[in-house]
Amino acid sequence: MPFKAPNGLLTMVKIRASCVVVGPEFSPQRFSKISLVKPVEAGEPGALGKVGRYRGKPTPYGHATIEVSDRAETDWSRFDDLLAVLEGCIHALRETGAEDITLMCSLFHNGQCNFAFSRDQLRRIAALEVELTISCYGAEVE
Repeated sequence: MPFKAPNGLLTMVKIRASCVVVGPEFSPQRFSKISLVKPVEAGEPGALGKVGRYRGKPTPYGHATIEVSDRAETDWSRFDDLLAVLEGCIHALRETGAEDITLMCSLFHNGQCNFAFSRDQLRRIAALEVELTISCYGAEVE
């Protein structure tokens, strides 16, 4: 979303949003069987980790990442699309063992990073009862 900074320069803020789901009993396979949503990345409890402290070791939890876009976009309607996906599958996530559900927003900017969620978006996030993480990066990181 373009934003006119106080110095008169037009800055751009792009968003990439995803949802990370974790739980000691969470099964992405069970979730996929009862939901139309297919995680872009997932692992069952006990599967060998690919990165981090559990690399090459059995993970003590199941995990999945849900996205509607794999890149940062100026069109923030993709964020609303992700909220709609989560609204449609939040009960299935919890039913299949999800305990920690985090909506992650990565914001990329080429100047001052100003952004806002609408009242409707805030209401929807709150109704999902999920964590919200926001990270901001200069455009060179994108």
